[in-house]
Amino acid sequence: MKKYISAFFLALTVSFGSVAQTKQTPPPAGPAPIIELGKYEYFTLSNGLKVYVVENRKLPTVTMSLVLDRLPVVEGEKVGLTSAAGYLMRSGTVTRTKDQLDEEIDFIGATLNTTATGFSAGGLKKHLPKLMELSADVVLNPQFKQEELDKFKKQALSNLASAKDNPEAMENNAQRTLLYGKNHPYGEIMTEKTVENITLPDVQQYYNTYFKPNIGYLAIVGDINVKEAKKLVKQYFGKWKKGSVSQPTYAAPALASSNKVSIIDRPNSVQSSISVTHVADLKPGSPDAIAATIMNSILGGSFARLDANLREKHAYTYGSNSSLTSDRVAGQFVAYASVRNAVTDSAFTQIIFEMDRLRKEPVSAEELQKVQNMMIGSFARSLENPLTVAMFAINTARYNLPKDYYANYLKNVAAVTPADVQRVAQKYLQPQNAHLIAVGNAREIADRLKKFNTSQPIAYFNAYGEQVEAPLMSLPSGVTVQTVLANYINALGGKAALENVKDVTFNRTINMPGGQLNVKHQQKGIDKMVLTVSHSGNEINRVVVNGPKGQMRSQGTLKELDQYEVQDQKMDLWLSFLNYDRLGVQLALNQMEKVDGRDAFKLELTLPSGKKSFHYFDKETGLKVREVVTEQTAIGTASQTTDLKDYREVNGIKFPHKIEVHVGGQVLPSIVTSVEVNKNLKDEVFKVN
Repeated sequence: MKKYISAFFLALTVSFGSVAQTKQTPPPAGPAPIIELGKYEYFTLSNGLKVYVVENRKLPTVTMSLVLDRLPVVEGEKVGLTSAAGYLMRSGTVTRTKDQLDEEIDFIGATLNTTATGFSAGGLKKHLPKLMELSADVVLNPQFKQEELDKFKKQALSNLASAKDNPEAMENNAQRTLLYGKNHPYGEIMTEKTVENITLPDVQQYYNTYFKPNIGYLAIVGDINVKEAKKLVKQYFGKWKKGSVSQPTYAAPALASSNKVSIIDRPNSVQSSISVTHVADLKPGSPDAIAATIMNSILGGSFARLDANLREKHAYTYGSNSSLTSDRVAGQFVAYASVRNAVTDSAFTQIIFEMDRLRKEPVSAEELQKVQNMMIGSFARSLENPLTVAMFAINTARYNLPKDYYANYLKNVAAVTPADVQRVAQKYLQPQNAHLIAVGNAREIADRLKKFNTSQPIAYFNAYGEQVEAPLMSLPSGVTVQTVLANYINALGGKAALENVKDVTFNRTINMPGGQLNVKHQQKGIDKMVLTVSHSGNEINRVVVNGPKGQMRSQGTLKELDQYEVQDQKMDLWLSFLNYDRLGVQLALNQMEKVDGRDAFKLELTLPSGKKSFHYFDKETGLKVREVVTEQTAIGTASQTTDLKDYREVNGIKFPHKIEVHVGGQVLPSIVTSVEVNKNLKDEVFKVN
């Protein structure tokens, strides 16, 4: 929602970023330049398909873009259905399998992509009849297959797993819930359950309901004239049968009665992803649209007021921006940034201050002129793309804009005054009726944010935008570091069984985007270990620790480990928790948190190197369920989260057999394929060269 604006929307609103700062005094504004928008021709088939043609002979190519003009669909318990439909539209037809379709498209060097509301295609002019045939076959004769739906589900579930730890995705889900509610199409959130609920009949019903030519707008641009286009479109799309498509209505989402603070807890996060957001009743092409676009560019465009305040003046963030979207159903304003935990409240204060300043004070003529000049230049450059002309024509028809809306665009941009900017700021910026959302470490930021939410408690949400209990809980009486570790030892199988382990070998596989990695981790005693990582039988990384010495070999480069690095590596020894005192580890336990909805004790470890790690132990089972490691790098603090699942007994001891590593916004799942205990590993295995 907040940071994702489609190219089609950009063509509609012509909202183009912001202008770079300069100390030079700009020349006085002249009259808005007169620009020829370019010519287009259009016709309508008897089935209602509206076709717009822009002739451009510069290159021997033609592109096509179909848009079905429908309002958002409420997907209910099957959120993800429209995405599935768009995916499956390209997965084969009644006359061609997906492989055959791919082969024919590749043979003519063309592209053909589908969405839930149409398609886009492009290729050489000489192959246009074939490309038109293939495009029509996809639109008129799709054949939905279970194996392709299964592929979509697998990909969607993988994306959801990655998004669970992505602060922007988490924040976006909270925004949807808070602004629109679960019963609004913009408030629906895809989950594993909703994806699994999608069936082939659902996809077929969606297609039967919405793929009708009479709500379609087809743009054809390139080395073609209207006569040629009409002949081909009639030939291939003339048999497409029209039908009635009902357009639903939705209750307008309401502004919050006062500022409301919501937190999505992301334990151990050193930064907070924050936003100030509310709904905005701004329709495409409305009389306020241009002035509102200029106002938002002054506030939150690149190097605009938010950036100057939060980044340059206060050094809270690397960048802060805002967006104001117009929409037929419900628009939205959002200002956002990623800031250090310690300044989360201060950053919110400054965002609200800048919103309020635009409402109370007229902007300077110089500041306004910079943005106007930028928008005029960007608009002129956009006309270099012939597709822009076609999309302007389609937008005019879809949104019932004045016929001269785009012809007069530059004149209307130049006519905006400081008073206009202040007027639309007062109308579309609501700093006292907004949702203040923060994705971050609730333990560090919650108390700082209470001052913005004096009339009610802070609300907490999970990664899917579902309201949950406050994640921070005080420790039950009698719980200490020692009792947590003792319960963990007993849950694994008891101290006697653990102390009987002389050596252990773990083998596991990690599924990565580039293929599968094989990991072998061998340990002996309390100070010997070898970790090897290989791909397709080739070793790519090796770490060896033997007593006080250690080495790391990566991609053929050998590195000697210093004493702190050796100690850190020893923390990866499976039984290291039995030897925290000898390893010089400092321990602290001061709270409970939720891990996947279950209560867990959070144990903080500080290593001799200064590196910190956090270990979470399930309150009921006693087993460790999560580890988080944080360390300072050249570009800031980095963290890695590892979830431990599926404990199974081997030789009377429980070992996790499913391990998920969350790093860089991705989830790398791994499966433990074998655990071998007391196989009498030789000391030569751990030899340090």
